[in-house]
Amino acid sequence: MPLKKLSTGWLLLLCCRVWADPSVNVPLDHWGYGFVERFEARGVLQGIGDGIKPLSQREMASILDTLVSKQKQGLELSEVDREELGQLRAEFAPPNTRGRYQYHAPQGTLAVDGLVRQQSDFFTGRGRANSEGIYRNRLGGVVQGDFMERVGFRISFVQSREQGSRNYYLRDDIYERRLELPQPKGGVVDYHEGTAYLTFSWSAVDLELGKDEVSWGPGPGDNLGLSHNAPSFDLIRLRAHYGAFKLVSVTGFLRPCPDRPDSPVCGGDGDLQASYIVNSTARTLERAKYLAAHRLEVAVAPWMDLGFEEMVVYGDRGLEPTYLNPLMFYWAAQSYLGDKDNVLMGLDADIHPGYGLRGYFAYVVDDLKKARIFSSDFANKFSIQTGALWTSPLGLADTDLRAEYVRIEPWIYTHKFPINTFRHFDVPLGHSLGSNSDRWQVDLVRRFVGGWGTQLGLSRTRHGDNELLADGSIRNVGGDLNLGWRPGDEREQKKFLDGQVSRRTAVAGTLWWRGRWPLFLSAGYAYEWGSGVPLPPRWGSGVALQNRTGYGKGGQGHLSFELRYGLH
Repeated sequence: MPLKKLSTGWLLLLCCRVWADPSVNVPLDHWGYGFVERFEARGVLQGIGDGIKPLSQREMASILDTLVSKQKQGLELSEVDREELGQLRAEFAPPNTRGRYQYHAPQGTLAVDGLVRQQSDFFTGRGRANSEGIYRNRLGGVVQGDFMERVGFRISFVQSREQGSRNYYLRDDIYERRLELPQPKGGVVDYHEGTAYLTFSWSAVDLELGKDEVSWGPGPGDNLGLSHNAPSFDLIRLRAHYGAFKLVSVTGFLRPCPDRPDSPVCGGDGDLQASYIVNSTARTLERAKYLAAHRLEVAVAPWMDLGFEEMVVYGDRGLEPTYLNPLMFYWAAQSYLGDKDNVLMGLDADIHPGYGLRGYFAYVVDDLKKARIFSSDFANKFSIQTGALWTSPLGLADTDLRAEYVRIEPWIYTHKFPINTFRHFDVPLGHSLGSNSDRWQVDLVRRFVGGWGTQLGLSRTRHGDNELLADGSIRNVGGDLNLGWRPGDEREQKKFLDGQVSRRTAVAGTLWWRGRWPLFLSAGYAYEWGSGVPLPPRWGSGVALQNRTGYGKGGQGHLSFELRYGLH
């Protein structure tokens, strides 16, 4: 079914109904999500289904109203909690259009605000003769509002420039990884990103059309299934709430890895024959790539939420009606369509019994060889994520202690057909850690009145990368998202942390201040001890294997500063 007809059908259906408040979404990097999680751990909030993000501003306002009601009934809040609750209520109180400039009319409301972000990063050590400096400057704006209390909308755009010690000629020269199609210009690189969407709401059903972000799972940031590491993408999102059940379905329109001279990590992904001549210039045919995903969350008890999700990436053809069905079991649909797509399936549990405790566990399967399910065959690909949050540990008010472990097996997210790789452009849709890796980390956060806060962290990371052999060939151990299985690669046995193994131990500290308006300042320092790690100058995670400048060991210091106004 053509997208135009599909969208028109939904609009005609919904325009004939009684509409609910069509509020837009809360940006995924908003600090309000952490605020809500802390009250879940205390047992104050239950059954809100926040494993499906983003939440709408209407949902966030309802959660805050619940806290205010419980406060009136005797819920004790610290001075910091009261201050933060007041800030959030001021931001999300109806009509949910807080901005620097507002316009109200009989037809609806409109809010306009600016977006500014400046990040400075300085690296020392690991053989650098001088400090390596990177500056990222962003400037843009956001417009949001509603029309006739039936349609919500949000538009944002940010123009970015990165510069510093590096020369920018290739995509992997860029420090920023959340990239669409940048413009390297030697001493600087320019890139931008825009989002725009419409929201419609009818009773317990919401519909969203446009370009936006998705994050699913119990983790506070990175998740195994869908995270917001990649740039935003065009989507059709349907959300429904039915008592203890919460369902979301997404049809996404992704971009393939850019097979261009300035993107060596994507080299060979395109079909050189799929081109045509216009004005004496060869133009490569655009390759279609899609995401179909759905997630069901169930509040099986006041203190436990269970989640089930499926995600499938497919392309080089049109939209599949089978995948457009939000109730279809994708694992079966893939078999029906010829077993040629990349399906991931996940299960997770979120346990919050109160007493300031919250625990979560997630398990995502990329593929299974059913006849050899307990073997080390490369097709048995899985990942796990488990963590715990303890608020006010040992009676320390306004303090959070978090521990988390993530393990991602070799080959996960990859596919033998590059179009089906679990990525948008060259950025993973799932966890940023990547395949053939694991990490444990512990973080201690303390919040103070006036918007001040500190965070201390300790982490240990291991990664098994593919190996570049002396003859220029690559020994593929399943350690690179961008290189799936090839004929001749080992497939009978897989070994966790095979290949070029890097080990990193890092300690980090951050001090931040958040103002009443959406102003945020932070300064941080991290020191990392590493062995078998990529060495400067071409050391970033996005650098193609053949372009790296070797491996070694040593310490690295990272000093960072950030100033931010508004959220993209």
